[in-house]
Amino acid sequence: MNILQIVLIVAVAALVIGKRLTGRPVDTRRSVVMPGVLAVYGFVILQKSGTLTHTDQVWLGIQAGVSVAIGLIRGTSIHLYEREGVLWARYRPITILLWLGSFALRFGLDAAAVGAGAGKSVMTSSTMLMFGLSLAAESLIVVPRAHASGIPVLARS
Repeated sequence: MNILQIVLIVAVAALVIGKRLTGRPVDTRRSVVMPGVLAVYGFVILQKSGTLTHTDQVWLGIQAGVSVAIGLIRGTSIHLYEREGVLWARYRPITILLWLGSFALRFGLDAAAVGAGAGKSVMTSSTMLMFGLSLAAESLIVVPRAHASGIPVLARS
């Protein structure tokens, strides 16, 4: 992973978390497209890291499962409310704690994976992919909750 990728990951994470701390209208398109774009970009970065060993694949599977699980849990913690006639979403303090916990867990899993023989470059290259998967899982919870609320949701095409 090069410095540009690290800066991009940090910038995207800061932008996503920052916007969601202040609240934003729930937008079904953005809720699906953005995590998908991040995951695809992350997959491309991962593919450039070289050939994956069996150990790499196992640890990537574990990390993907953990990323999805945390995203699903985080999705339940998001506050949904009406504002200006549409549904808005805002992160709560517990949501931020879940993000911090996921970062710590990610570093711990990376260390365990490398200790078990997985490639360090593979594990660090998977960061954007796991970020995208986590946001996609969060959306899997938030979007149905939003539609079930009965409050109008943005659905731009």
